[in-house]
Amino acid sequence: MTTITLDNGRLRLVVNPVVGGSVVRFDRLTEHGPEPLMRPGNDAERDPNRLAMYPLVPWSNRIGGGGFTWQGRHYPLAANLAGEPLPIHGDGWQREWRVERQAQHELRLTLRSFEQPPFDYLAELSYRLADDTLEVVLAVTHRGETPAPYGLGLHPWFPRSADVRLEATAEGVWEVDADQLPTEWRRLEATESWNFSRGKGLPSGKIDNLFTGWNSRAELRWPERGVTLEVRADTSRYLVFSPGKQADFFCFEPVSHGVDAHRFADSPTQGLTSEGSGLVSLKEGERCEMCCHFRCHPAD
Repeated sequence: MTTITLDNGRLRLVVNPVVGGSVVRFDRLTEHGPEPLMRPGNDAERDPNRLAMYPLVPWSNRIGGGGFTWQGRHYPLAANLAGEPLPIHGDGWQREWRVERQAQHELRLTLRSFEQPPFDYLAELSYRLADDTLEVVLAVTHRGETPAPYGLGLHPWFPRSADVRLEATAEGVWEVDADQLPTEWRRLEATESWNFSRGKGLPSGKIDNLFTGWNSRAELRWPERGVTLEVRADTSRYLVFSPGKQADFFCFEPVSHGVDAHRFADSPTQGLTSEGSGLVSLKEGERCEMCCHFRCHPAD
């Protein structure tokens, strides 16, 4: 299995196009050697969920009900992850991507997929190192004759330590049921443990929830390591996932749309209309994209 390494002397990125176009490692380069900014994987790993980051296309998170109805037609979706009863994260993270361009500081990948109707698309994924920043651009172009509702996201995994701090604004959060599907949106109170607007540690228990009303900027801080990772994305939503304080990782996922939004695109309920959900209806040849920057700098 061949991985591709980008290196600009300050940052190093290792990507495996065969395993979902995933990032295997993202490190800052120090005088003491590489230091991971995302949870490091290994070159031989074939499970994207054990690597550092992967793309979410043509949707993010779960879709319930065995599929969804769109413009009067029902589209069934099968579960695609062992131990997970619902289809999750689309198919881009589980497919082999094609290398279109490779340079010292930049990599461009593409994926052609048409195995999950109504999604018939060409996806583009680029990674670029510039100074102290990793830029990731994920785009999708619809190739089908019938329009389809698309969403995009990134799924990075970060090291969880006792001192890690997350700062990310939000107006509200979606409560979830036993299947991790949204049940009720509520406004975040300033004092509660899930309000990361002023920076705080992760909750000790499980968290797997969608936050809305984000200002598109977040900071992840590891004070003992003296590292801060600034995240900027052109989305207004993010997910935070961690099984609890016993886990050695957590996920901060910039996403373009709500969880399970597809199921309510034709029958608006729970506030998840197609307009308010972040889904984008693309006709044949139409394209949408998201861009995210991960900037590393010393901790305050």
